[in-house]
Amino acid sequence: MNRSAIALGVFIGCAVLAGSVNAAPTVSAEQQRRSDLAVQIVEKWGDHVEGAYSRSAEAWGRDMVPLLMSTPLDSLQRAANSRTFDGMNDALLAKAAPVAVMPRVGLVNPRVSGGSATPAAKTEDATNALGDATTDLVYVPVTPCRVIDTRLAGGVIPATGTRGFDIASVTDYTAQGGAATNCNVGNVSGIASAVINFTSVSPTIAGYVTAYQFGGVLPLAATVNYAAGEISGNLSIVPLDSNPAGSDISVFSFAQTHLVGDIVGYFVPPQATALQCTSTFVTQNVAANQIFNFEIPACPVSYAVTGAGCRTPGFNDANWAINGLYRSGANVDTFCSGLNTTAGVITVEGTAQCCRVPGR
Repeated sequence: MNRSAIALGVFIGCAVLAGSVNAAPTVSAEQQRRSDLAVQIVEKWGDHVEGAYSRSAEAWGRDMVPLLMSTPLDSLQRAANSRTFDGMNDALLAKAAPVAVMPRVGLVNPRVSGGSATPAAKTEDATNALGDATTDLVYVPVTPCRVIDTRLAGGVIPATGTRGFDIASVTDYTAQGGAATNCNVGNVSGIASAVINFTSVSPTIAGYVTAYQFGGVLPLAATVNYAAGEISGNLSIVPLDSNPAGSDISVFSFAQTHLVGDIVGYFVPPQATALQCTSTFVTQNVAANQIFNFEIPACPVSYAVTGAGCRTPGFNDANWAINGLYRSGANVDTFCSGLNTTAGVITVEGTAQCCRVPGR
């Protein structure tokens, strides 16, 4: 890595963006400080970029100049002081961080629409069955993780250009500038939609980017609207293409821009899960020719009774009034009631089955 070339390139780039390169260049104290910090950042992480993303530090440094020049000086200082590559990137993009509004659980047929989801039209007799894989999806949050960074891989998205990106079935995301891990997403099968923070970096003119399902029709709504040279971000839900032969999402950009994407969660079809069940039990000794009437212990909190029954040691030891379940108004109670028909003591046993639907 040619550190002298990096330093010179970054310094000149910052000066050009500041409009201070002329026949007799003059550099203000702030420009000098900004240039020093920019060089420090590129020198500090150049080897990492070359090793992790197979991109030359010089090229990465040139692409970073517009961002480094427009970043507030305090954020630039935090980026230079950062001990991790992700921390450095987060500091540079801090002003673009959107307010994360978590999507609701049970998203119905998610579609991109201005960074939010809208349900598909339904006929009057349409019903949504809980657990229906075609109409009911389950949201799974993940620790925010970078899956796209065109500054590190792929280069800028050209004006009116479209680029495909992979989200599911990915071992690591370095091929498209993301983390060198699967982000706890790439190993998940059956992802229907992804929730991603998209950030446009230093677009050449005002415009927008739109993220949508790969192979789908470009929606009219924008995912991120941006101004020239600004850093702009937005949270969006993007359906994924299920065809393993292609990418998962496409991103269209009106202007030339870099793009960063951090995944924060995904939607998957519901999974059939077995009931969680337990039981309660009680015994009572009943004297000869005596009536008995006792309640079987109630189910634990969050469990509902699904069945109950009573028994005696012998087949004809009792005449039953209530053997297990008994509906009383809106409630279903569990009782053992009857008469000991023998000339001796009998043991009456009662048990209730209690079940619940487990959370995913």
